[in-house]
Amino acid sequence: MGPWTNDPLGPQARASADIYWIMFVCAIIVLVIVDGGLIFAGLKFRDRPGHTAKQFHGHNFLELLWTVVPTLMVISFSVLSYQKLNVMNDTRTGAEMTVDVQGQQWTWVMNYPKEDRFKLNDGTYLVGAQELHIPVNTKVRIQLSSKDVIHSFWVPNIGGKKDAVPGRTTDLWIQADKPGTYKGQCFEFCGTGHADMLITLVVHPKAEYATWAKGAVAEAGRLSDPATKKGRETFLALACTGCHTVKGTTAAGKVGPELSNVASKKSIAAGLLSPVNEETLTRWIKNPPAVKPGTLMPSLGLSDEQVHDIVQWLLTLK
Repeated sequence: MGPWTNDPLGPQARASADIYWIMFVCAIIVLVIVDGGLIFAGLKFRDRPGHTAKQFHGHNFLELLWTVVPTLMVISFSVLSYQKLNVMNDTRTGAEMTVDVQGQQWTWVMNYPKEDRFKLNDGTYLVGAQELHIPVNTKVRIQLSSKDVIHSFWVPNIGGKKDAVPGRTTDLWIQADKPGTYKGQCFEFCGTGHADMLITLVVHPKAEYATWAKGAVAEAGRLSDPATKKGRETFLALACTGCHTVKGTTAAGKVGPELSNVASKKSIAAGLLSPVNEETLTRWIKNPPAVKPGTLMPSLGLSDEQVHDIVQWLLTLK
């Protein structure tokens, strides 16, 4: 969604939009009165045949009016802005989770809370890049830092723009009204890759957020899972390397499809198995002819453990 600041989809963005529209309407009213008065005076009192233009000096009521009214407007805007800023700067009250976000040339690193739901098998906690996942209608505190130069975190539809400064921690909060994917970007020029320093905020329904967290932890855990290393070694020790190529390994076969990014494919086995996940990969590797009669890929008679380990490794190839 967006990015568009005047389509507020969160309380932070609405607070900013409210002030904007109030000031905008007042500015239009002032513009109409001032320019209207100038146009009216210019036409009515202009020098023309039968009428000589004159200079008028002093009008107590008008001078009082255009001094008092702008003063009241400025005071009103200041009070309103102060109230809104108090809400916008209160990052702690009501916050249900805190995410540490670090900017660096040229990406964002999202460190999720040290909670059981984000804990990986090796004792570390879930870390993301570019994408931040949060539940809907949940106030999330963002602790910002920078690894190198000044960056700025901003998702326009959600609001809450704040600089990430090297050597110190700043914070803001975000909250989304409805599920969806929101686009944002670093708003501080930070080098040649600034335009590509994007932010993707994915907002999940509350009932689905736990499912996403569980899947994200399982996916991240594959990299440190001993089965992944074992699966790689098993794959490279088998005849698989004679048919398939996997970049960065000794597998350089040309007969079968390249597997360097197999986990990112939409389907395998000529489209017979989709999506590419643990279940479909297991079916395919365990007995390819049963899935696709006539395939050149034979059944190697692998054990369930071997199939499992190979699948865990293949799922990391994206």
